[in-house]
Amino acid sequence: GRVQGGEKDGRGVMRSADGDVDDGGGKAGEREGRGVYRWANGDVYDGEFVAGMMEGKGVMRGADGDAYDGEWKAGLPEGRGICRLANGNVYEGEFKADTSEGRGVFRFANGNVYEGEFRAGQREGGGVYRYANGDVDTGFYKEDAHVGEGVAWAADGQRAARLRDGKGVQLISLEEARKTAERLGLPIPTPLPGA
Repeated sequence: GRVQGGEKDGRGVMRSADGDVDDGGGKAGEREGRGVYRWANGDVYDGEFVAGMMEGKGVMRGADGDAYDGEWKAGLPEGRGICRLANGNVYEGEFKADTSEGRGVFRFANGNVYEGEFRAGQREGGGVYRYANGDVDTGFYKEDAHVGEGVAWAADGQRAARLRDGKGVQLISLEEARKTAERLGLPIPTPLPGA
């Protein structure tokens, strides 16, 4: 690459005084196009840049073991992506301004899986929660808490219950469970337990 007027212009590697390494294209001193940026703390971004910002498709691997692979806008995860946390949790879905927002699937390291709506990084709206033991429930969430009426199915597929704020309040027939979910406009898990 070349330096013109003290600024990167073209493809090349630049090292900053603080230890960061910029391996990619530049135009008028700003990162542009595909490249790799390594921070002195061990974080690495490999992807697209526009006007010096991470923008387009890219992968960020944190020194802490977290990783994000997906779309970027104005230097933040935005659009579709997958975030793998060092603790084993994985979120795949929509992001807005660096947080889960919209539809997505969150797989917990313990084997539980939530599929549904997210807002500001928390479960918000309708969703299906599958427990590692095979139990499944469908209901509404607000600020990451199960709220209102919902339905749960036992792992054996033979029992169902009406939920209130995430707690079982009444055993109901499998048919009533289906009708209740439909009446509430909740997703019916597929496959249902025992199927």
